[in-house]
Amino acid sequence: MHAAGLIAIGAYLPAQTVPEHKRQRLVSYLRTHTPLPGAYIEPIEKDGRHAGRVETNDEGWISQPWYEAWLDRLPAKKRANPFGGAIQRRRVPLDPTSIATCIHPHPMLSSDAETLAGASAIISSGIDKEEIDLVMVSSLVPDRHVPLNASLVQHKLGLHCAGAYNVDTCCSSFITMLEIAESLVRSGVKRNVLLVVSSVDSLINDRSDYHSPYQGDAAAAGIVSRVEQGFGYLGSHAVSQGSRHKAIVFRSRPPVLGRQLTQGPSYEQEFVTFHDPVLIKEIGEHAQQDVVRVARGALERAGLQPADIDFFVSHQPVVWAADAWREAIGIPPSRSMESFSSFANIACASAPTNLLLALEQGRIHAGDRVMLVSPGVGENHIAVIERASPGLVRSAADPTTAC
Repeated sequence: MHAAGLIAIGAYLPAQTVPEHKRQRLVSYLRTHTPLPGAYIEPIEKDGRHAGRVETNDEGWISQPWYEAWLDRLPAKKRANPFGGAIQRRRVPLDPTSIATCIHPHPMLSSDAETLAGASAIISSGIDKEEIDLVMVSSLVPDRHVPLNASLVQHKLGLHCAGAYNVDTCCSSFITMLEIAESLVRSGVKRNVLLVVSSVDSLINDRSDYHSPYQGDAAAAGIVSRVEQGFGYLGSHAVSQGSRHKAIVFRSRPPVLGRQLTQGPSYEQEFVTFHDPVLIKEIGEHAQQDVVRVARGALERAGLQPADIDFFVSHQPVVWAADAWREAIGIPPSRSMESFSSFANIACASAPTNLLLALEQGRIHAGDRVMLVSPGVGENHIAVIERASPGLVRSAADPTTAC
């Protein structure tokens, strides 16, 4: 049995600075191997940042003429803090092809955000793209319902030797794919697996819904490969609560603050919809114990105690959730990463983004035991523990400052 673990992590975070030591390699890969529009590559080359923008609460809501109407419709307990701890969020740019060819341009396609994130992980890993033999993809908003994005992302990244799977457990998808990929590499079935997730909320955001300020845009990716013995995968555990399947759904509907006329567009589209109030309440009431259950299961399988965990990484659906889960498991706050205030809820991209930020800040070291935990719409819960490989830590480090 081979040791397997993450050897690289990367992300597409709109308007985020790309580390200087990675910029030219990323630009070169994108121009040489992908069909991405130049409008997505030029900001990296010229300004050292990803295409997109930072959206403030004032820009998105407070300055809008309908803000008071939106505020009046909020549940009473939310009016005093309508943004729930989100100070800003990231937004993808408009798709340049749609700007040139459509009356109503649309935001960046999820597959393009996923391609940017995947390329970032590939160049961070230092491995040749032809050595990647499998791509796993999860898209909160796929380009099409059928077929989904996996093979498209494999094509856009120029990964000619790789197969492609779609794997989806909603917000927990990255960690689910991590468990699967590490099993495949440990068994020898695969050698190098690229994991890619995206949450392009701009494609589906109903700005007039009460939860809309909590949502942002991002994509993230990681590469699982063989690592030195004693590093990588240590244990995992997952459970599902299928009875909550109808709680939060995509549903075609008009915006909450829409006024339908007999003429003109309805603006109806698929929006995230909190569909079943009873099940939503159940999710909230059980969230802590569900996460603790999978965390304890992973700890047991790894033969560890909470005190043995050096760093805690989780999905952050609302500002308080990650801290509540961490505290219930028994991990101190100094061993975790918070990014909700900057990125809001970026769904399946949240956990890998927090892992990347912690690595870039030097908060995770080779040999550290890292726990990754996430629920997915309240019905899928998973925890994976792995010992950070030297390659993973090196992939995020700036070689000009490393000792």
